[in-house]
Amino acid sequence: MRVLIVDDELEWQELLMQVIKDTDEDIYLESAVDGFEACNKVRWYKPDIVLMDVAMPGMDGVQLCRAMKANPDSSQIRVIAITGNLSAEKENALKEAGAEYCLSKPLDYDRLLFIMGLRGV
Repeated sequence: MRVLIVDDELEWQELLMQVIKDTDEDIYLESAVDGFEACNKVRWYKPDIVLMDVAMPGMDGVQLCRAMKANPDSSQIRVIAITGNLSAEKENALKEAGAEYCLSKPLDYDRLLFIMGLRGV
């Protein structure tokens, strides 16, 4: 499984990478610090799942999700949005843009891994 983590906070990226690595599954990880870098990496990395922050400089998570879903080459990639400020309005915007799940920080790591298909209930 190929996972792309998109977040402008490097500590958060590292934490998510460690949580995923600790599953001992065969997973390849890549990261990006904003939506623009993520768009470029989606093209060549071809992730199965994108874990993305919502509030990022430049292109935010909603814009990134729309861009990915509008492109036939990346429209089938699973998108899981993660934010510290989840509201019903933001969740609706993300789901309309194509996000499969919207999770809030502090993150329930067991739930995230379950959603990703890396752990049972």
